[in-house]
Amino acid sequence: MIIQGDCIEELKKLPSNSIDSVVTDPPYCSGGFNESQKMQATGQGLRSETRKRDGWFICDNMTTGGLVWLLRAVSVEAFRVLKEGGSFCVFTDWRMYPQIAPALESSGFRLRNMIVWNKGSMGLGTGFRPQHEIIIHLTKGKTKFYDRKTGNVITEKRVSATKRLHQTEKPVNLLSKLIRVTTPPGGTVLDPFAGSGTTGVAAKQEGFDFILIERDPEYIEIARERLGEPALI
Repeated sequence: MIIQGDCIEELKKLPSNSIDSVVTDPPYCSGGFNESQKMQATGQGLRSETRKRDGWFICDNMTTGGLVWLLRAVSVEAFRVLKEGGSFCVFTDWRMYPQIAPALESSGFRLRNMIVWNKGSMGLGTGFRPQHEIIIHLTKGKTKFYDRKTGNVITEKRVSATKRLHQTEKPVNLLSKLIRVTTPPGGTVLDPFAGSGTTGVAAKQEGFDFILIERDPEYIEIARERLGEPALI
């Protein structure tokens, strides 16, 4: 299922205890070391036309406080809709981890692990150039796992710029591994920040049901095309 709308409002419509896992990649808002720098950030090396098109998501217009409020509100609903033992996996980076992890944990979740996505090659920059991102793993109640083949450092090549359908698109294989560990056979995966639908692609590939929420109509149509669903009329 693909839903267009505001994630918080749409999450409120979902039944309690109905979702097996939540895997999502929200905005990081990590363009600067302080709030002034964040509000002046230029999109972390992305092309100007991409920044103009995608607005608040990529230009880091949201402060740390704003992002913490947003993700805490999402995590409250995620906790409600998750079944007992369910997992909540949230992408972030090293700058935002110290702020985001406690906010998510305060919704009732147990902070279970910090998963590192090793991209296999360095990004732009100087000094110790970035090569990884972080997935915060939290659980509701007594944790349940369904695959023992994945460690907490996952190496997958990033999606090349020429193949990306979304500016922060993650590899399908990376999402597949997260889903396999956290979701029972035939279970349902939820992504409140679905973008171009990669979580849904991974879930479908692995034989799971999925619910995707995305507010941008352009990405909704991309996700529908990728997942073989009819376009909105």
